[in-house]
Amino acid sequence: MPLTHVCVWDGKAGYRRVSIEEACSMYPYTVAANSEIFVCSLCAQSVGLTAPGANVRHFRHTSAAQKKECEDRAQAYARVSTGYNCHPMPLRIKVVHGDYLLELGFFRTPSSATGCTWCQKITITDDNKKQYIYSFERLSSEGVTYLNVGNTPSTEYHLSYNRPSSNLDRYWPSKTAGVNSRGSFFDCSTGKILYSGSKAYPYQDYYLLQHKSIEHEVPHGISYERIAETRTGSFTTWYLYKIHVQDFSASVARFFLKRSIFLTEKPVAFYPVWPPYVEDPYFLYHHDPRMYFYMQGEDAELSIYPATIYAQHQNLDDGKLYRVYAASKEQLLSLGQSGAIGFSYLMTKPLDMVALFPEVQIKSIDGKLIAEDFCNQLPKGKQVTIQTPFDGKVILLKNNKISEIRHIVAEEILTVDGLSFGCEIRIFQSCDVIRNIKFEKSKENKNYADLDQEMTLKLNNCNGPAMAVPHSVGVIAKSLSNFPQSKKWLYRMIRKGNIPVDAFKLMASYQNRKKGAVKRD
Repeated sequence: MPLTHVCVWDGKAGYRRVSIEEACSMYPYTVAANSEIFVCSLCAQSVGLTAPGANVRHFRHTSAAQKKECEDRAQAYARVSTGYNCHPMPLRIKVVHGDYLLELGFFRTPSSATGCTWCQKITITDDNKKQYIYSFERLSSEGVTYLNVGNTPSTEYHLSYNRPSSNLDRYWPSKTAGVNSRGSFFDCSTGKILYSGSKAYPYQDYYLLQHKSIEHEVPHGISYERIAETRTGSFTTWYLYKIHVQDFSASVARFFLKRSIFLTEKPVAFYPVWPPYVEDPYFLYHHDPRMYFYMQGEDAELSIYPATIYAQHQNLDDGKLYRVYAASKEQLLSLGQSGAIGFSYLMTKPLDMVALFPEVQIKSIDGKLIAEDFCNQLPKGKQVTIQTPFDGKVILLKNNKISEIRHIVAEEILTVDGLSFGCEIRIFQSCDVIRNIKFEKSKENKNYADLDQEMTLKLNNCNGPAMAVPHSVGVIAKSLSNFPQSKKWLYRMIRKGNIPVDAFKLMASYQNRKKGAVKRD
């Protein structure tokens, strides 16, 4: 079978797609596979280029066993699939105090919202025949629930279900990929595994889990530290390393390529464009059957299941714009080449949902959490630490003038010092200001605790007609930073989907009060 997913090393872009025409112009003679010039992007093995002659020139694998594996995989992705369960289940690693655990992720199947029981128990079996059994009720009704599968890596996990519903296999597979036998990388910030064909990026940190030491194969441009060792048998020991990529070079790229991962400086990114949507891990909730997506990157690919969905794309300079017509309530998007970026479900649903702000932790240097937006006391040492779930920026203002702008990396701790009265910290995630904290001298006694208790009591006594939770409730929630019990009550109403009318009016009246001038009713 002719190979079309072939890459060549580029000193600026990393491994990039190359056509047979371009390859022939670059090399008018035969190229052996062991020269490592051309690489199959499906299996990450080196391929050769045939010589000119009677037959049309083409890329080809060697006769090694990897050939059949790659062709099977290529054919699998070339076929049109109607199943939703064709992607690996999410797998992540948790590293704590020099040890680690592996966790397999399960999402609640979309139709489970109807209340029917999909199965009684989930059984996960690893390569060593060890079983992990969980009740279906263990799964959260929203998002992904990660279930512990121990610290013994398995190349494959077999899944079985006790008394499953008739269409459970529409969403969950009978087996899913685990840790690559040649070693697997995990993203340090999220813990998620990088499956074969995924991208890695320079100047970032990754965990590497494999069953042999790497001391003699690490190239210049990579630093590492050994985190843990796990012995799984008489002759097998798994090693966990933390890898820091310090350089972008061909030797560093080959280190990743041995584990079927492509090092690049140009990420493939996925952006929903239209209509408005609410995003949850692995889910996109929308209300319009016509959807537009932009995928950035030279090898951007988007596949859609089931095959009955209408889709077309337009090539742009640095990516593709996809137009999708979703005919049913549930569809699956496969993101990136061979699904390497991951997958996402499209769910048609009325957008009366509220996406909560990302949780940001602001602490004093003695570890005390600062939940207020206005502080009339300076923190210990006149400094705070900030930790966010995503990359963003922190702006420090003094007397309403920008003093400093600093970049903040996801999950890393940033220290802001030199604080004084009149300082304000604004924390951005993407383009949104998700947290403000201002230090100012107290002008009057603000007994927020009593007011919070009083307002919570009033809210609990609101039993009149209910209304759907409006989008403006997010602004109200933000204004309740000094009223934790009232905010907790409001979030309970958001999850419920409706709120008493008189309760909404009460909270709106509090939100309209002047800052620093809270009055009793």
